[in-house]
Amino acid sequence: MTTAAATSPLLNARRKLFTALGAAVGLGDPVAPADAMHRPGKDAIDKRLVEPESPDALPQTYATPPDRVRWLTKATFGFSTAEDAAFLALAGSTMDAKWQTWLNQQLAPATITDTDCTNRINAGGFVTINKTLPQLWNDHVRADPEYYVRMLPANETECTTIVRAIYSKRQLLERMVNFWHDHFSVFGFDYDIAPVLVHYDRDVIRPNAFGNFRTMLEQVATSTAMQLYLDNYASRGADFNENYARELIELHTLGVANYFGPGDPFQVPCLTANIHCPGTVPAGYVDNDVYEAAAALTGWTIKNGYWQYPTENDGTFVYRADWHDRRNKIFLGLYIPPNNQPAMQDGRDVFNRLCAHPGTAKHIATKMCRRFVGDAPSEALISAVALDFATYVDAPDQIARMLRTILTSNEFKTSWGGGMRRPFEVAMGALRGLGANYTPKPDNTNEWTATERYQWLIQMAGHRSFYWNPPNGYPDRQSAWASTGSLASTLKMLSWFPEMRTGYASGTTFPYVADIKAQTDGAIPTASARNAPAIIGYWCDRLLGYRPEPVYGVATSFLQQNATATEAIDTGTDT
Repeated sequence: MTTAAATSPLLNARRKLFTALGAAVGLGDPVAPADAMHRPGKDAIDKRLVEPESPDALPQTYATPPDRVRWLTKATFGFSTAEDAAFLALAGSTMDAKWQTWLNQQLAPATITDTDCTNRINAGGFVTINKTLPQLWNDHVRADPEYYVRMLPANETECTTIVRAIYSKRQLLERMVNFWHDHFSVFGFDYDIAPVLVHYDRDVIRPNAFGNFRTMLEQVATSTAMQLYLDNYASRGADFNENYARELIELHTLGVANYFGPGDPFQVPCLTANIHCPGTVPAGYVDNDVYEAAAALTGWTIKNGYWQYPTENDGTFVYRADWHDRRNKIFLGLYIPPNNQPAMQDGRDVFNRLCAHPGTAKHIATKMCRRFVGDAPSEALISAVALDFATYVDAPDQIARMLRTILTSNEFKTSWGGGMRRPFEVAMGALRGLGANYTPKPDNTNEWTATERYQWLIQMAGHRSFYWNPPNGYPDRQSAWASTGSLASTLKMLSWFPEMRTGYASGTTFPYVADIKAQTDGAIPTASARNAPAIIGYWCDRLLGYRPEPVYGVATSFLQQNATATEAIDTGTDT
């Protein structure tokens, strides 16, 4: 961006306009320095929301969006007028009927034409996203390329994830892909994992997002990314590595709520029997179950050129029977016999046992409910979704059935404000609402690109895609994101979006990603009609789908200042 552009009256006008818009949608306080006031005689700072005269001046309740706006906002990456128009055009005489139609479509993503998103990705010049796993391994691992090339699959996976979150019509699928990436989390920018992250996202998480949990569990376990991340590729015989087995149980299935400590497994109470759980399961697990699971999964590894098998080096999964611990095992009360099991059966017995456990059903149901309803979903809803998990444990659409129960529940339909959108979701929602034209792309030049600045800002906010190092995935509770640091960084990112350009290069001026002034003028073509209520109302409708009070009134007053409600605002020069 040139110096002239940075100090021009037009850019100043854009900034003042978006300051008011930000206040309208709750992205910052409606506060500005005195020199920002374009009307003489107006107080320098409007403090009605920031410093109310008394606690009674604060509203006790806030405006709730219309039903469809609530539902779409929670089930997608953010409200957009295009999505809303498509929803209203669906078959059905009531909002509930239209919601059922929308949900039916979203749960069958292959039937949704997604041309805009697909064309945008195809035009993006991405070079790794269609490579097979052996090609990724050969080009980005075995070839020992420079660091940028090695990390390119992770960078391109991040970029296409952003494109899909903004532009895909398969919004519910994208939300669930995001959910499973948190649940089966790997640190995507790890030196070993980055080259194969394309495979993990494309071939493991996405095809299973609405499918069967047990199927996905094994595909995650055999994926190159998870094998490398939690070290199961190196687990052999009596010298097993417990990293993956522990996270398999603590994070992916039963959850720590069902942990009974390091004690005797025979002291764990059974759910419905007294003699070590014949026909049922123990109420939870102990450390010994972790060790037994780790032993059951020995020999599950990858072809990585290990010295015993130097010619096998394409990054794909392989089971090595000579690395497997063949002793008998007892896992969650299940006896696993020695030696005579078919290949990989010990590990599959572990997966089957975990998926049959009520604790797994509740753990997964709780996380899904929390993602779509709020921080504290009711036990009744969790139980209903857990029942779906258990009832349809073998169904190919098990997860879709659980999701349908959540999204058609009265709790989902009536709840609002029970959670907090995380920085990535806030960013994607803002870009969707602004109608942004943005295709992020990795860069290996000395230019400071829009993509690099976005990555830096979202990382500062603590929510860059695939950048969470621990195996528990990004948190989904409000308390994790309510710090001043995360909120300030998120607001800083949002305030940059209206000034974000499609490219940056010395001596070149690129178009805005979202031209706020042009869109405002286009929506209100008669200059005399561009008054404060019309402008703030338009952008509230665009970004939120409704006009919430009291912020709508305060933002309107801020933009209006000493003018009358019908007096026009000059969006080009009124600074």
